[in-house]
Amino acid sequence: MTSDRRRMGRGMRATVAAAMLGIAAFGSGCLISQHSNERYTGTYVSEPTFSQIQTGVTTRAWILGTLGEPTTKTTLENGEELWKWQYAKVKQSSGAVLFIFGGSSTSTEGGSAYVQMRDGVVTKAWRT
Repeated sequence: MTSDRRRMGRGMRATVAAAMLGIAAFGSGCLISQHSNERYTGTYVSEPTFSQIQTGVTTRAWILGTLGEPTTKTTLENGEELWKWQYAKVKQSSGAVLFIFGGSSTSTEGGSAYVQMRDGVVTKAWRT
């Protein structure tokens, strides 16, 4: 009986050791932390909205009512008005593993939508 108990004791220790190893290897996934945040500044004009603008048809009133006040308004030498809506998208991400290894990143991308008008009607529209 003594040798049976020893074998059971060794088997139990091996099982406990394997379980602890499994927790260390796979359970650490519970200790991973990740955070992501995305925000816009300025006025973002979506592609579906921008694609509704038609040269020679779309009016200043529609542009103002749909896109809102532009970031800038410029009167060109030929008398046309150039309106610009500018935006920036800032994405911040951070993460940590076991609170020992950590990192973060920030990326910024931006763009602008332009509408040129003469006598209250769009003559040209483009995005950058």
